[in-house]
Amino acid sequence: MFYDTFKQRKQIRFYDTKNVPDFSIIESALKQTHEIVASKQNLIPYKIYVINNKQMINEGLYELSKGNTGTVQSNKNLLTAPYQFIYTARLVNDAHRIVHNDVNSGQLQPPMDPSEYRNIGQAKNTCIEIGMHSTVLSTLLIEKGLGVGYTLCLNDWLSDQKSWIENGIDFIDDYVYFIMSAGYPSDDYVDSGIKKPPYENAVRYV
Repeated sequence: MFYDTFKQRKQIRFYDTKNVPDFSIIESALKQTHEIVASKQNLIPYKIYVINNKQMINEGLYELSKGNTGTVQSNKNLLTAPYQFIYTARLVNDAHRIVHNDVNSGQLQPPMDPSEYRNIGQAKNTCIEIGMHSTVLSTLLIEKGLGVGYTLCLNDWLSDQKSWIENGIDFIDDYVYFIMSAGYPSDDYVDSGIKKPPYENAVRYV
């Protein structure tokens, strides 16, 4: 069940660097996620760069995560993960013909508009979809015994592309929203001890 599977999710900060999951597990989970994930008009307004066990890229991502956040220790997931998924914005130019017909009839589709696809309104929608994709992908990977980690603390790609290139990340061609890492958890995993607020503080019945 989804509940039992996702309840196992932890923010993995250290991965087992000697026991690397077979790429077929990653590829299968990505394809299954693409098949079932929800997306408005099925546009998929994001791109995912899959980093397959490349330590130099890991080190570059780790450097880019340092910034001024003071969370270098917790970002060790970027340094040790055999797999990384870098989610970026995507200008949609491969929409279904029905969507193109709707646009030609006057319907607005910001993901298809070069001047709008990164604006704050569309960015919110894109991030919601990325959240759904990463949740489905996480669940499928956890079912296979992998752990995952999430990272938002990164240098801004739009305003600081130079730092990305200097750190070996020269293949990115659009705004970076989020990175998810995956692999087998290391035995060094330690729970942070930080607990969620009470349920009633977050949920209101009306």
